[in-house]
Amino acid sequence: MSRCRTDHDCRVGYYYGDPEDPVWFEPPAGVATLTRPEVIWHEATFAQVRFRIGAGHVSYFFEAKRRRLSPPRADVLAVDMRRLLVAQADGRAIAVRQMFAGREVAHLERDWAPGRLEDAITAIHFDPDTRLTLSYLRGSSREPVTERLSIPSIPRTK
Repeated sequence: MSRCRTDHDCRVGYYYGDPEDPVWFEPPAGVATLTRPEVIWHEATFAQVRFRIGAGHVSYFFEAKRRRLSPPRADVLAVDMRRLLVAQADGRAIAVRQMFAGREVAHLERDWAPGRLEDAITAIHFDPDTRLTLSYLRGSSREPVTERLSIPSIPRTK
């Protein structure tokens, strides 16, 4: 549910039972209010609630069955619903993290085309076989490259 005064001043939350008693999302650190949300239903009871924040975006993941809400996840590029992983822009790299715990399971650095990482990536998604398909423009020549990568579900021990 959302209650917006403007497109840039919203309270967003969820309720279980009484709609007059919602649990409100806390804005991410350094942000006073949330923008109007975009809700993506990945499954009937699993939503990604996305907000435009500055030049990027922040997503919360809500699992209705267990009534659990993830911490805010910045710049989500792809979601693996089977294993509850998110691929996120992390500076000039892609970090794959556990959706709720936030532990990093993979860190991808490549010779991306100059500019913003999001502009170098032409496609990214998790496949049914749990691999990550990543298409991007490489280096200053902007050569198109596609990779299929095996991504672990849990962090590697060192």
